[in-house]
Order: sequence, then structure tokens, then C-alpha cells
Amino acid sequence: MNALIIGATGYVGTAVDEALSARGHRTTGTARSESARAKLDARGTAVVRADASQPQSLEAAIKAADAVVYAVAVTDADPAGVDSRALRAVRKALAGTEKTFIYVSNAWVYGETGDEPATETTRPKPPAMLMRRLEIEKAALDMTQIGVRAIVVRPGIAYGRASGIPLMFVQSARERGAATIVGDGFNRWATIGIRDLGELIALAVERGRPGRPYNAVNGDRFSQKEIAIAASRGAGADGATTHAPEELMGRFGQCVALDQVISGDRAREDLGWEPHDPSIIAELESGSYLGIAGAALAS
Repeated sequence: MNALIIGATGYVGTAVDEALSARGHRTTGTARSESARAKLDARGTAVVRADASQPQSLEAAIKAADAVVYAVAVTDADPAGVDSRALRAVRKALAGTEKTFIYVSNAWVYGETGDEPATETTRPKPPAMLMRRLEIEKAALDMTQIGVRAIVVRPGIAYGRASGIPLMFVQSARERGAATIVGDGFNRWATIGIRDLGELIALAVERGRPGRPYNAVNGDRFSQKEIAIAASRGAGADGATTHAPEELMGRFGQCVALDQVISGDRAREDLGWEPHDPSIIAELESGSYLGIAGAALAS
């Protein structure tokens, strides 16, 4: 299968590229700069010069692909409507082909869940920052009505490879001697290791059911405070933490402070997916984030 990854050099796009390649698929990534092209060249991914903000640049590559994965994270602060215009280009190019389109969304669209795990049938109650993302999800899934195998993936907070949102705890512990918790820290995070996320999306490309969203979460229910303490320990700050009001970080702070319990059962049942990455606690205490913390503390 020829798979086009829009956003292939990003955190999620890179993991998707690796997972698809490992499963024997041919991948092409979009690059809007020479540095992006160099990254893709270095890992052996075919390159097409294209930019989601210029939809016409995507059309030929979309038509040439058997599957398209959209992993560009600009929806939540997108006054120019980049995602909306890019998805219109996808819709136009794939209409009537029965080819696969995966839109990578975000589990934050559920808002506060309480103790009952949110499933894909739970009505989303997103904070203001995520309202546009729900609109994009609907536009993506509506493509099933015009002959496209459209699927949405909703990842929890991704971690691993010394990147992602958890890196903020490592950096604050490293720079100020304490990991900064947003709000009181008792809220639970729905999480997913970045390699597990790439694998789930690859499986959705192969066997996902059209018109369905899939939650990409590993089932852990660690609180933000537990995660911050682990990051602090890994960064050499002895588990020290401090707090910042969520209002200080605006809409992003509101999302980080969400209390979420989310089920990933549908992905297990439909796709045969199982998570294998270490937990976020293990990764922060003894995994990929240690190199960053150690190097910085020594400098």
C-alpha cells in the first residue's frame, strides 16, 4: 500500500511513518522546507514538496496514494482555517475512490469524563480550545458518504522519545528544581506511548472500520501529580513539584487540567491492537527523557 502522511516530520507523523514502514507499506511524507525534506530523506521516506496551508500542493500526492493520514496539529489555534481547507482538498481528491483517510484528532474532545470511562459513543464535551477539532472530525467522517474509508483517531496525551506534553515537567524540574503542575494535579490523564500510537494508526489504515472514531489510549489512569513527580525524579529534582494556576496557561492549561478516564476497547476489538510501550511513569523515571534532563543538568 502507498500511504501519504501529511505532517510526516511531526511527533505523531514520524511514529506513523515508522509503523507503516515496519508493516511493509510504502510511505511518502509531505515536506514544506528543506530541513523537513532532509529528515524524511534520512529515514528513507519518499518526499513530496507540499504544505497543508497550500491545499493545491497536496492534490497530486493525495490522488497517487492508497491511504492518506492527516497528522498536522494546527486545528486548535488555526484562525486561517488550514485544516478545513486541507480536508476539502482531501475530500475532492478521494471522493468515490474507496481509499482510506485517517484524521488524527485528540481525546481532549471528550472534556471532563468523571469516573465512567468515555467510549467512542460518549458525547464529546470539549473545552473551547477543542471546539474546532470536533468540526474537523465531522467533516472527515462525513467523507464516508462520498466513497471514502474515513476514520478518526483520538489519541490521549502522547509520551516517549523525550518529547510531547510531558516534556514540560522535565524542563521545569531541570530549570527550576521542581516540575510545574497545572492546577491541583489530581486530574487523571489518558495517555498513549508514541510507538503504540503509531502502531494503532497503522492498524486503522489496514483494517479500521469506515465512519468510526477510535480512542488511542493505553488504559492507565495516573494523575497529573503522579506524572509530574516521576518526571521530577527522572530529571534529578528528587520528586519536587510546584503548582501553577491553569488560568496562567490559558486554554492549553484548561486542557492539561482535564480529568479524563477513557476506554480504548474499540481499538483492541476492531484492530487487534495492544499497547506495549512502558507506562508514562516508567518512561519519565528511567526512559527517553533521562538523556535530556541529564545533559541539561550537567551543562
